Amino acid sequence: MNKNRSVSLAMISVSHGVNHIYQLAIPVIIPKILDAYGLSVTTAGVLISIFSLSYALFQTPSGYLSKFLGRKKVIILGFVILSVSFLFLGLADNIILFAFLLFIAGIGGSTYHPNGVPLLSQYYEENRGQALGFHQTGGSLGSFIAPLMIGALVFFLDWRLALTLLSIPGMILSIIIWFKIIEPEKNQRELKSEELGDSKRTGFNMYRESMILIGAAILYTIGLRGMDSFANLYFTKGRGITDFIEASFLFSTLKIAGLFSGPLCGKLSDMLGRKKVLIALVCVESISIYAITVIPTGILLIPSLIFGFSSFGLLAVGDAFLVDITPKEYMTAVFGISFTLSFFTQAIIPTVLGAIVDYSNSFDMALIVLSVIVPFSILLILRVKEKN
Repeated sequence: MNKNRSVSLAMISVSHGVNHIYQLAIPVIIPKILDAYGLSVTTAGVLISIFSLSYALFQTPSGYLSKFLGRKKVIILGFVILSVSFLFLGLADNIILFAFLLFIAGIGGSTYHPNGVPLLSQYYEENRGQALGFHQTGGSLGSFIAPLMIGALVFFLDWRLALTLLSIPGMILSIIIWFKIIEPEKNQRELKSEELGDSKRTGFNMYRESMILIGAAILYTIGLRGMDSFANLYFTKGRGITDFIEASFLFSTLKIAGLFSGPLCGKLSDMLGRKKVLIALVCVESISIYAITVIPTGILLIPSLIFGFSSFGLLAVGDAFLVDITPKEYMTAVFGISFTLSFFTQAIIPTVLGAIVDYSNSFDMALIVLSVIVPFSILLILRVKEKN
């Protein structure tokens, strides 16, 4: 059992990382797409939003589909859809077809989060915060690799060819998951709990604590979603960094601290309590976003690293907290709702930030708006009842 769950932790964490690579592919390449099609910043934001929209809308259906196919099979199906979509994205010759393929790719990407976290939580009843922290490290590793890898592919080859080549890792990973991950069978008690959950899934009280925390997560992840969507545009157009590799490297520094912040913050939350750690990280994230707008370009590395530490720590601790306060029979449904709402903000933010930039003629103003919104999540975090 221990060996099986260790392999599963490793594979699910790798899957998380690869999913993040696909999430960040378009935001990394968007400056090149903007120039190739002559797009405004607002229109470029809309293009990013198309992927995020389907990614958000299909989170809940993907979680529900696992009841019939199993979580492992749904995750595999998602990576196959992603791989095929990116294969054709590199071949698309007009912006309408390109946008349609982005929507399909988003559907494929939507299958991971509502299934990956609940699947991992089946293996780790104890030390869940630390386990989900390692899982978050996988996501941050993918987020760190994505700008460097894709930036290099675009620089040495071509942005279209880079998209086509990105079809390879998803297909390979699908095959590995099929053979390496053994999904735990549900025992009679769990099946009975799910049936009970289906029969009682009415009334806000069943979901009250979970919904309050989800509302808080929507607010504190706005910083991450906004930076994910706009970082390369900010560095290249807002800060005037002409070297695409340099801009992509700065993008990656937003992610590198997440390699250790997930497990560390998860462990701290196991010891000190989820709420205290969440509130501290929210404050750090907000300050770091504002600092990015005022610190000289030569030392942007510092606030970028701090932002990465706080943003990935928030994801790990927030996931663990949501698992803590959600009854097992509602787990898949609640995580489906959580990720739907969280990523739905990512479908809105790029367009909103693009409009702010176009109307204010300031990339800094867009980031300042993010830094102001994030702390409002503390008001909701304080209302969540923390279980022992």
